[in-house]
Amino acid sequence: MQQRIARPPLKRIQTIDHRIRAGKFPNAETLAVELEVNARTIQRDIEFMRDQLRAPLDFCRQHNGYRYTEPTFNLPFFQFSEGELVAFFLAERLLRQYRGGPFEADLTRAFARIVDLLPDEISVNLQSLEDTLSVAPAPLATHDVETFQLLSQALAGRQSLDIEYWTASRDELTRRRIDPYHLTLIGGDWYLIGYCHLRHEVRMFAPVRIRQATPTGTPFTRPDNFEITDYLGDSFRTIRGPDRHNVLLRFTPHAAGRVEEKLWHRTQTLERQPDGSLLMQLTIPDLKEVARWILSWGKDCQAIEPPELVERLREEVQTLHTSYTRATQLQNPNPEPEA
Repeated sequence: MQQRIARPPLKRIQTIDHRIRAGKFPNAETLAVELEVNARTIQRDIEFMRDQLRAPLDFCRQHNGYRYTEPTFNLPFFQFSEGELVAFFLAERLLRQYRGGPFEADLTRAFARIVDLLPDEISVNLQSLEDTLSVAPAPLATHDVETFQLLSQALAGRQSLDIEYWTASRDELTRRRIDPYHLTLIGGDWYLIGYCHLRHEVRMFAPVRIRQATPTGTPFTRPDNFEITDYLGDSFRTIRGPDRHNVLLRFTPHAAGRVEEKLWHRTQTLERQPDGSLLMQLTIPDLKEVARWILSWGKDCQAIEPPELVERLREEVQTLHTSYTRATQLQNPNPEPEA
């Protein structure tokens, strides 16, 4: 015998609401047949609508069914403002950025379930927004979905993992046991924070560099005082450390407005100059990530302090100059002599 699958509770309530609003005077027996559940389930749904949703339900003996004593009543969770509809639509557009990502399948199913609960007219309204709103896809790292699922399960179950991890800076593959504490998305990249039994300290790992993950079945206890905000501290992106560097940057007038539009770091202070340029001050534990960020602005950003940051950038620019000079020479091995 084929097992009947009950519709989701909110879908049942939506159907009950539609039948009452249409003047069909449904009762528990007729609704049970339509929705393929028993009458007691429908009765519980009706009691929920009356007691929790404050639905003005009344049983009409003449018509042997339910009606609303206030025709203007609307179920609270099916009332959407225009702004909420736009936000809902944008959420679906944002999900499209993660196609091929580790949570794509779960996010798609979750969104589909939410959409299934919406009234038809809201679906139409969402569709009409497609011509006026969009979200450009951002570059994403390619993750192994199975590995990411193992990480998520280990986080939820508080169980250790044995992993093979590739360290990019040393081009080295190591085996280690970790106790996963937290997954966080920083600058479009996922990072796993957990206790590393090899290094005997809490470390940050890029899931994309985990070559293999194996559940151990061994439970662990995450420290009660672990807080992700405390762990990340004042790091610029992901690099942490005990040092503190006071960074002073100058942005050209051309870039100043764009810089002012965002909060780049929680310690930042901004000060416009009479010539239209912008000074930014930061206090960070490491200079590597901020140096890369400064270079991304090209000629529109100049490092002023500290001296070691200025020297790091000078060496990087000099290396780039040498590299491009050689590339030009290779492209033109026999330049024309000057007249």
